[in-house]
Amino acid sequence: MCVKFHDEEKRLEVNGGASCLYNDIQKCSIQNEDANFKGKTKPFTHTILGGATFMAGAVEPMMYVGIKVVLKDNSVLPIYVSKEKVLFNSNKYLNDVKEANAILKKLEKRLHV
Repeated sequence: MCVKFHDEEKRLEVNGGASCLYNDIQKCSIQNEDANFKGKTKPFTHTILGGATFMAGAVEPMMYVGIKVVLKDNSVLPIYVSKEKVLFNSNKYLNDVKEANAILKKLEKRLHV
């Protein structure tokens, strides 16, 4: 799993070392980040909704599935579930969405306790 829950400290830790307190989280949602922009702009600024993008041509966009965690100071803590680029509705994509939903459910449970 790409995230660890430290319930005794009420803290979320993302693989890579970034962390935040549960109290600092304003909202969170599953997002599909355009693979062309991952690591080049603020996380989840360029997202793909339902596999569609407004690019010219008939190229299917590659993306990373993740959870966008917006903190109370409006900064973003990204949780990337996809370890590599995925195509919309591919087996890898569907597995990543399933994992993201499971993580989001666990996170929301902790935020509403």
